[in-house]
Amino acid sequence: HRTEYCRRLIRLFDAMLDNRSLHLDLHLHQMFTPVGTCIVAKRLSPGLSPYEDHWSLREEAARSLVKACDIYGDQYATMKPRIIKLLTQQALRVDRPLATQYGGIVGISLFGPRAVDAFLLPLAREYWERWEGELHRLTNVDVDDDNATVEDNNSNNGEKKKKKRDVGREYELQMCQQALLDAVQIFVQNVTPVEQAKRVDIGTFADVFGERLIPMRPDVTDYMSAVV
Repeated sequence: HRTEYCRRLIRLFDAMLDNRSLHLDLHLHQMFTPVGTCIVAKRLSPGLSPYEDHWSLREEAARSLVKACDIYGDQYATMKPRIIKLLTQQALRVDRPLATQYGGIVGISLFGPRAVDAFLLPLAREYWERWEGELHRLTNVDVDDDNATVEDNNSNNGEKKKKKRDVGREYELQMCQQALLDAVQIFVQNVTPVEQAKRVDIGTFADVFGERLIPMRPDVTDYMSAVV
């Protein structure tokens, strides 16, 4: 299975990073392309179902890439900015596949709260509302089960048609939402409330994410509860 083959390659790369007797820095540029592909590729295996666990492979690949930056970043000052630029250009676009967006969000979030602040928070509301809107359309069903149908109001003759509910697409949207929530949590838990107030509009933040913000900061639950 190609996904598992890629996973073994990523784990090999990660193990090589741990072996300081290897002069891996001489070959990093050759390794970044396949590792980056495992993060943002539309499909990691032909006919791959969204339920198959390519999601954790993307996260593993992203963690290895961040690890390489931590190890060799001082030696190659442009490494981290180049990787972040690649992730933003290739993945953080609404016209990209959801799996690609997921990889980009996970990858950037692993670089820490500053990266989340700079590259994800400005897009958070647009992305979340877009995903929520699509989920609402997909889940507007007549029957609540996996074989449910949704109403199609775009029929040429004005009649309502029925089409099968796309539960795979729903799952992909939910995975992207969770990745964005995890990124927001990295920011919330590592930036002081005072600094957060300078960086984001707390009211807008609460409008978008609602009660999902509360467990991110248990130390300020009363405050967040009041805002939400």
